[in-house]
Amino acid sequence: MSNVWTIARKELRGYFDHPTAYILLVVFLGINFFFYFRSAFLIGEASLRPLFDLLSWILLFFVPAVTMGALAEEKRHGTLEVTLSHPIREHEFLLGKYVGNVTFVAIALTGTLLLPMMLAVGGDPDGGVVVAQYIGSLLLVAGMVAVGLFASALTRNQITAFIVGTAVMFILMMVGTEVVQIGMPSWLVGPLGQLGILPRFANVARGVIDLRDLVYFASLAAAFLALAYWLLLRDRLSHGSRLYRNLRIGTATIVAIAVFANLFGRHIPGRVDLTSNRLYTLSDGTRQILGGLNDLVTITFFTSSELPAQFRLMERDVNDVLRDFERFGRGNVQVVRVHPDASEEARQEAQQLGIAPVQFNVIGQEELQVKQGWMGLAMQYAGASEVIPFVGNAANLEYQLASNAWRLTRTDTATVAFIIGHGERSRTDYSLLARLLGETYEVTTIDLSAEDAAIDPGIDAVIIAGPRDPLDARPRQLIREYLQNDGRAFYLGEGADVNLQYLFASAVSDSSRDFSEQFGVRVNGDLVFDMRSNESMQVPGEVYNYIVPYPFWLRALPAGEHAITRGLNSFFLPWASSLDTLVTRSDRVFTPLITTSPYAGRQMGAFQIRPDADIPFNTDELQPRLLAVAVQGAVGAAPTVPLPVSSEPGDSAAEPQLLERNVSAGPAVGRVVVVGDSDFLIDQFARSAQENLVFALNAIDWLTQSEALLGIRSKQSSPRPLRFESSFEQRAWKYINLIGVPLAFVLFGALRLFRRRRMTRQTYAFAAGTQEAGEE
Repeated sequence: MSNVWTIARKELRGYFDHPTAYILLVVFLGINFFFYFRSAFLIGEASLRPLFDLLSWILLFFVPAVTMGALAEEKRHGTLEVTLSHPIREHEFLLGKYVGNVTFVAIALTGTLLLPMMLAVGGDPDGGVVVAQYIGSLLLVAGMVAVGLFASALTRNQITAFIVGTAVMFILMMVGTEVVQIGMPSWLVGPLGQLGILPRFANVARGVIDLRDLVYFASLAAAFLALAYWLLLRDRLSHGSRLYRNLRIGTATIVAIAVFANLFGRHIPGRVDLTSNRLYTLSDGTRQILGGLNDLVTITFFTSSELPAQFRLMERDVNDVLRDFERFGRGNVQVVRVHPDASEEARQEAQQLGIAPVQFNVIGQEELQVKQGWMGLAMQYAGASEVIPFVGNAANLEYQLASNAWRLTRTDTATVAFIIGHGERSRTDYSLLARLLGETYEVTTIDLSAEDAAIDPGIDAVIIAGPRDPLDARPRQLIREYLQNDGRAFYLGEGADVNLQYLFASAVSDSSRDFSEQFGVRVNGDLVFDMRSNESMQVPGEVYNYIVPYPFWLRALPAGEHAITRGLNSFFLPWASSLDTLVTRSDRVFTPLITTSPYAGRQMGAFQIRPDADIPFNTDELQPRLLAVAVQGAVGAAPTVPLPVSSEPGDSAAEPQLLERNVSAGPAVGRVVVVGDSDFLIDQFARSAQENLVFALNAIDWLTQSEALLGIRSKQSSPRPLRFESSFEQRAWKYINLIGVPLAFVLFGALRLFRRRRMTRQTYAFAAGTQEAGEE
């Protein structure tokens, strides 16, 4: 191994002793930083995804540029024979070259390490995902460098080696993509999908180190290093000799093993989930549900034997989840995989269960073809069944299967009711939420404006979403009596009326806003704005539309550790009002759920909400604003002491109080969740902010004490906001990376080259002096 490290150090030193290496490093880092910062601050997410989405395509040209002369120049100048005449073996020479080139590209990647530091300052990135992304990048580099050395061993010309290396890498990247596969015969789609680089890299970069992906990159490197080794010895051995024949057989065997391992290694078990929320590992709630099964649950996976390219990776993820369910089911979960397109009996079974084929567009060699395929799941237990007709997203599959198992094995189904009759948001406004609730609960509607209105004490939770008309004494009494009987409420308050036609807002003037005070929470008559943590809005211009930050569209943050917000990183609350917690009975426990950043204020009275209008504010008044709170022990009785705050405009006491957890202790008689916004769950916003739906569903689960499901759903990834204290700090980080890091490499190179030239002159001067002394 000492010879390998010697060659590697020589190779690495050769790069850093030549200006071309520094040019490559500066170009590589400059391109990466340029494209990263074009979108990173725009999306405002503490993630390296914009960097790694393009990294493989940048490496497509960078790696061949680095490796093109590694062996080609040795052959052209004849130094290969000189080197191998020393006591060093050919495989040691090749491995030394390989290690040196991988190390050089890895050093280039280290130039991006300031980006995770920047994200840690401005946000809360998922450290596990960042680690996985860099591990995946190193694996990708290891495979690409082997391809580059193969191309360099193939020829004596660097340019030819660059073109060949780029072409081979491009083919390996494209064979796993839908663009290429949809034009190929169906029997070839599956094998090619197993050999593509991009799906493997994407899988690791999402935060999962899968043994199958490690095998892929290791076999890719081994196969092309074996080919490069064969090319090195091809001209040094007699083609008729037994040694050369054994070399060909050994090379072919290594390549065949690499191909076989990837074509037939899909069932290799073993993976490490590095994500902070363990997104790709069964949660404790799922294990609890599976561990509580007392009879056999059968899961049937209906899938086509020949799926289109775009569903191959998803099929693998589905099978991983099913294997985990089977494992933790401890004999009470049986997974059956059938192909309806290959069996008439399986086709009829799928149709009876309500799983119909879906149509796929497949581009043939001469025409666009429409084919049918299956990708559905059916769970059966004790004669009942729950069906997922089509698995469109494997990320939510664990929750879907766990909730199906929970629903099938429960003896009763909880009921959730929407309260209407006073201008509240209904199931029609919240159709996405209502549909998702219907998968677990029985959803109904109660109109409290009817003369015979009543709330059945058997209702597990009620949703009161933004009442805009006055609530008179009777509906208030009905809700109070319901809560006194251990009732649960999800109350979404509105402190201001927003007129979208005139882009104007004013405080709610009727008596519905004070309804939540019986819970110990006041919805203030204001709108909260956040100067740092907000969403952007597209504004039409005279020629082009432009995007501006909109402070009234809050990118709100979890206020602390609670089962409802666990695993969620941010929320999108448009036109929200602040909350105040009031001094009430001693048996109520308040837990803040959602808050703004420290750069939030509020506007009261009547004011404009145009996105291009300046918001008047005093910097000294910016502070975190409470937007959602959970209340336990919320008996529907009036406060027993005077309220300590006032919501009158201009009153300094009206600032909201952010209470610590467990402000008071006492018996928990009921549960209430209060949010100062009812717009965040309408379909328009919930469709683009899935984290809002997760929060609402978690709140209902917490209210109904279905906490096993709550823990499963909370695993879903949500945006992690990237917000800096000032625009100066944001720009500073940008230019430190974009200019500072490449400049540091340039300065290091200039210093190294200067010292090297000075040492060379000293050597020549010493040699000349020695020669003159000898002549004398």
